Amino acid sequence: MTAIETRCSAVEIRTDRADICAPPDDQHDWRAQTVIDQYSPEHQFVGSLLWLNAPQARPLLDLVPDTAIRRPRTRWAYQLIGDLVQAGADPTPAAVLAAGRHQSARDALQPDTPLTADQHKQLALYLFDAYAQAIAPAAAIRSYARAVLEEAYREALHRCGTRMQLLAADGADSDDLAAHFTTIGDELADPRRRAVTAAPPGPGPP
Repeated sequence: MTAIETRCSAVEIRTDRADICAPPDDQHDWRAQTVIDQYSPEHQFVGSLLWLNAPQARPLLDLVPDTAIRRPRTRWAYQLIGDLVQAGADPTPAAVLAAGRHQSARDALQPDTPLTADQHKQLALYLFDAYAQAIAPAAAIRSYARAVLEEAYREALHRCGTRMQLLAADGADSDDLAAHFTTIGDELADPRRRAVTAAPPGPGPP
């Protein structure tokens, strides 16, 4: 492992710990957050996919990687939708729920552990909400995809910028910093390309 790779590993650990150790917000209003989540692009995107058939959904699934979906349950639903479409099945809520009975999220802490009844119930409730709350699913889904990808790009840019700042503060030499800056450019190229590709003609998202 090179010196810059060692420094990057240390930086990643520090930023991860900062997220884990952040104190909870005791004043957080979960009801208000539920309303916000309802209109979030990723929630609308996944809900809109539930209204499409497999041929309609496939190009959108190819465009948006599951890593662009932030919320764990939403990402799980998205992974289930992707697997169904890949198999040629329409991603109806009933089909997604049935698939979820036997398949945990791929990034779960224990993906091989059988699902509990409560986990499956939570998935059912989420799918019901996502399907019912989707706004103009056929017309606006590409705008939702673009918004999800743009948010993923902004988060990647923030993460990479923070990493560069910490490396500089840790005393990395200029050659290592320049090399890492090039690496970051390559890392950001894919999410940026996807966001541009997803941009629909005409005005932005509704």
